[in-house]
Amino acid sequence: MERVVYDFVSEYLATHRVSDTNYRRAVETFGENGVVDIIGVVGYYGLVSMTLNVFEVELPPGETNPLE
Repeated sequence: MERVVYDFVSEYLATHRVSDTNYRRAVETFGENGVVDIIGVVGYYGLVSMTLNVFEVELPPGETNPLE
């Protein structure tokens, strides 16, 4: 199930398109509403991360960067 999401999203982010094969696999796995949800989550994540990066939002005081 995770692989279907990974393939779908990775292909879209790399090519700005999704092949018929990956689209069909996603719909078979999650249904059309589920595919819409996946697109929405990825789009929202992109919006939030772009906003945080453009405005150089820092972590709250006392928080450590989990990626370091």
